[in-house]
Amino acid sequence: MTAHPAPRTPVRMMLRGALVPGMIALPVLAGAFWTYAGERGALSALAGAATVFVVLVVGLLGITAVVMGPAATSMAGAGVVYLGQLVVIMAIVALLTRVDWLDGRSFALSAVAQTIVMQVGQIWGYVRARHEIHPGSLDRGATS
Repeated sequence: MTAHPAPRTPVRMMLRGALVPGMIALPVLAGAFWTYAGERGALSALAGAATVFVVLVVGLLGITAVVMGPAATSMAGAGVVYLGQLVVIMAIVALLTRVDWLDGRSFALSAVAQTIVMQVGQIWGYVRARHEIHPGSLDRGATS
């Protein structure tokens, strides 16, 4: 009996595409900001990247639940997930403004970089998971 590989579903591949580069980016960004702004910058960069990492992964899981639900509520559900992500990030930023160790520039730049890394990974995962619906439909040179 041969083992069949797990199907490459878009959600699974998007999650993997976001998780792997996102986890790699955490220490890379902290290290980069250590050289830029010292220990305080590294800690702030790690906080920014980790905040985005957690919020985007939870949001991706939330979108998964929305997509599994009724199609009529998909757009509204996606909007709720997106707004929820924004609210959570803003709440975390508001809470962190009260701490004295935070370097705002390192936090913000790291958060933006982590967002870009994870979004590119998520898109890459989605593209890799696409399934051909009509033979030849995924060929770039195919003509109708």
